[in-house]
Amino acid sequence: MNLSLTTRQGEGYVIVEASGRLVAGEPSTQLRELVKRLTAEGARSFVFNLAGVSYMDSAGLGLLLSIYATVRGQGGEVKLANIGDRVKDLLKMTKLTEVFQIFEGENLALAAAKQQQ
Repeated sequence: MNLSLTTRQGEGYVIVEASGRLVAGEPSTQLRELVKRLTAEGARSFVFNLAGVSYMDSAGLGLLLSIYATVRGQGGEVKLANIGDRVKDLLKMTKLTEVFQIFEGENLALAAAKQQQ
């Protein structure tokens, strides 16, 4: 299954909904190019809704870290929402739950963003 990405605006954040497999190759390139385009257009804050991501390999994980570093370096925010058990386990194993802000839903991520402002 390929990676499917959709975007929409929500309270100052770009919400990126991903579904499929976030793995090395075309899926990672697809997400990298999307975020690159959005940041070039001025987007600085993102919520990645990963509810539909069934599998993520080390390349997908590395890409999320790269996006996080780039966006944070530009003064933006990255939040993860609706991560599945497999992805959550991967983030826990790699201790990245201490890096990413993770929320049970998009609305919770956006509410937390509003409180941080």
